[in-house]
Amino acid sequence: MLDWVITSLIVDTVILVIFAHVKGTPLTKKGILLAVTIFTITDRSWFYFIFCNFLVLICISYFEDVERKIPLIVHIFYGIFPFVIESILKRTISFFILPIFHFNYVDISNNTLLFLSIELLILAIYFLLIKMSKVNFQNFVNMTEITKLRKILIFTNITMIFYYIVMEFLTGAEFQGNVSTLLYRQWMAGLYLFFFILMLFYLNRSYQTWLEHEIVLGKEKQLQALSDYSKQMESLYQEVRGFRHDYINILTSLKEGIDRDDMAMVRKTYETVLEESGYFFNDSKFEISHLSNIENDAIKSILSTKMLEAHSLGIDISVEVRNLIGAPDISLLDYVRLLSILCDNAIEAAIKAEHPQIKIAYFDQDDSYTFVIENTTKDERIPVDLIFKKNYSSKGIGRGVGLTTVNHMVTTYSNLTIQTSSKNHLFRQTVHIKKV
Repeated sequence: MLDWVITSLIVDTVILVIFAHVKGTPLTKKGILLAVTIFTITDRSWFYFIFCNFLVLICISYFEDVERKIPLIVHIFYGIFPFVIESILKRTISFFILPIFHFNYVDISNNTLLFLSIELLILAIYFLLIKMSKVNFQNFVNMTEITKLRKILIFTNITMIFYYIVMEFLTGAEFQGNVSTLLYRQWMAGLYLFFFILMLFYLNRSYQTWLEHEIVLGKEKQLQALSDYSKQMESLYQEVRGFRHDYINILTSLKEGIDRDDMAMVRKTYETVLEESGYFFNDSKFEISHLSNIENDAIKSILSTKMLEAHSLGIDISVEVRNLIGAPDISLLDYVRLLSILCDNAIEAAIKAEHPQIKIAYFDQDDSYTFVIENTTKDERIPVDLIFKKNYSSKGIGRGVGLTTVNHMVTTYSNLTIQTSSKNHLFRQTVHIKKV
């Protein structure tokens, strides 16, 4: 009985260490206690209760990270993976390595020291494989955005469940039903180990390829946006030059009227020309000049492009960037994507409002960068508790798409937070990025 308790605790510890590593966050004491309790009950219960092992880790993963809003298929992977990797490595060692040292796989259950050594070896092999393959399990959250990789991840979850249940069934058939299943388990462990490692490599490599493509695409968009920004600044410069020429002619007309002491001429010149020219620099297209305080060209260009797009659609633009601002402490590609999504949604909403308007403020605080974007909306209030949910689309009430991607960024960067509010036909999103 004592040996069984010790071996169970050893296995449970290995499972939970791998689980915490895969999940990327340490387990709470409550989570550890719950998991060990369920594992102990399951090990001494009917075979079909084996599902409880998966479910308890899936539930712990879900409820401990509920604020991060990680997709369910990722929680399922986190919950099943530790059992499968421990099972594969343990059986590979037992079936193919121990015989070299004149040990039998049955000897493991009868030798606590040998059992402990194998479990420690499992941990060492696991971390070595992860280091060599450069797999980052936190990227699995972003993989769910990619249809192809999401399907592969779902397929991987299914194969893991199938492998673990069949392997445990075959083990029980041999040790409790006296049916020889060793050959089947050897083949299954060997083949699935190869398949599983190949699948992890494929997922990781496919994600890296997708990410590289996004980087190239993002750079192309940044260059195009910067080109548009340069053209717009040149256009504004030409307008200012034209205004300066007209202004000189106006002053000449005024001087002539003054020299003649012809107040009627002065009044007419003012009413017909100067009064209209007073509104020249109040045009919202000149708000683009406020972006000059943004030091990073990529950020400056994407904001200018979105502002010009909004202006061309008849949306009133207001921009405030008082101080010099650099790039925040997150991936520049992700930040540009974030700004692009928020601006696109603001434009889509504002254009449907009775008074189309967008206000942008960007400033550098002592410990963080803050970006605020506010737009008018057709509806009095937008359900901010729903907009971040996957597959939710509120185009009917004036919002766009892409906020699921924004939410994934929040889960990826611990120093990134977004506050959302909506009232009185105004929708506001405030992005805080703490300085690292």
